[in-house]
Amino acid sequence: MSDSSISIVPKLSVYPEREIKAKAILEWLVSLDIVSPFLTDCVLSSSHGYAIAEGAKNISEEPELLPYSLMNNGLEIITERRIFHTGQNGIDSLVCPVCSQDISNKDWEFLSEWDDNRSNNLTCPLCNVPTEIHQFKFTPEWGFSDLGFAFWNWGSLKDSFIEDFRKILGCDISLVYTRI
Repeated sequence: MSDSSISIVPKLSVYPEREIKAKAILEWLVSLDIVSPFLTDCVLSSSHGYAIAEGAKNISEEPELLPYSLMNNGLEIITERRIFHTGQNGIDSLVCPVCSQDISNKDWEFLSEWDDNRSNNLTCPLCNVPTEIHQFKFTPEWGFSDLGFAFWNWGSLKDSFIEDFRKILGCDISLVYTRI
């Protein structure tokens, strides 16, 4: 069996006071009994996460499929610059907002501009115009930020929960579905 995650990622390369916001969101999720307040080895990462709790049933589209028995079943909170990609789900297209061309089959070296923290832009390899990374259209969706929340093996989350999350973050978000 493979592992998967749903990541909620602000559409901001640099989230203001990200550590404070990460703590506030964790406190909100703990108050709803969605995750445990204690760090454990429950995520597929070198860091620790917060294990799933009983209240997760209230935010899941399919509560009977929640991963209570799995080792990787928690929330990973990321507070460093990261490309949140789809893993084995790959990418179908990557469209430049300036020239409207699909650049997914080009050399992906252009992503290093963002990944190396030199800029919050990507420079299209076809039209050579640098544009803020969140203006590009990734299909399926990818995320780019220094803040993110990965729910490991949880399945579908309710739209109302995602909307609440968006409101608390105070900005638009990317939902990134990863399979590894």
